[in-house]
Amino acid sequence: MQTAGFSTILCPVDFSELSAQALRHAAALAKCGDARIVAAYANWFEAPPYFTEGRLAELESQFRESMGEAEHSLKDFVKSTLGDGAAAVDTRVVDGLPADAILDLTESTHAGLVVMGTHGRTGFNHWMLGSVTERILRESPVPLLTVRGAPTEPIRRILCPIDGTDISRHAFRLAAGLGACFGAVVTALYVSEGGSDQPPPDICDWIPAEERQRCRVRELVRHGDPAEEIIALASAEECDLIVLGAPRRRFFEGMVLGTTTLRAVRHAPCPVLTVSGPRKVAHE
Repeated sequence: MQTAGFSTILCPVDFSELSAQALRHAAALAKCGDARIVAAYANWFEAPPYFTEGRLAELESQFRESMGEAEHSLKDFVKSTLGDGAAAVDTRVVDGLPADAILDLTESTHAGLVVMGTHGRTGFNHWMLGSVTERILRESPVPLLTVRGAPTEPIRRILCPIDGTDISRHAFRLAAGLGACFGAVVTALYVSEGGSDQPPPDICDWIPAEERQRCRVRELVRHGDPAEEIIALASAEECDLIVLGAPRRRFFEGMVLGTTTLRAVRHAPCPVLTVSGPRKVAHE
């Protein structure tokens, strides 16, 4: 079967140890089914406008050579990271700015998932994502898995916050599929804000019958700030993965995400699989 519906997993790399960890995460997910991995490196060239034609031709020749070297380096990087598993990985070196290249490759490879390494500054209040990751998080048409360390194999504990929205429903079904594949327990967390007595959404009808038979699901209700409760529970229970439904909306000329999503992705102690649904237009 496919990995929770992912037939192709795109993993951008920059030859760093962090991107090697992302590639290992992609391989762990691909093992769950018959998904293929596309490892990609973006190499950008733009000559200054004041260069002479002769100098420009020389630089273009050097750039073509560097693209060939990058292709060999990428294959070697995948081999050193995945060993024998590298044979099943497609490699792509493209000319373009990283964020643009990732979004273009997501479409051209028909990727169903993007896996990226990301890092931040030390300290809870100062943790920031890289600019490329932030943009992919806002604009990717498919789920994005952000990682900061080595994968946990096998995945045993998956946390999925729920709130009754369609995006939350889609994220939970994805979490249930991964839970069934890995034999993991999926915790559905509903956070009630402001002392509300509103009951949590009924998730019984969210999972297809065949998934319910293969997946262990537990429900928890907590009160407080959603992001804080998600991070606290993931830390306390040593969760291996968070699957988070993330609504997006248009604000002026760009896409924005809610603060709960950004805080959870920035501060989570484990990888976060962010699932975004249809984009909505803000009325502010």
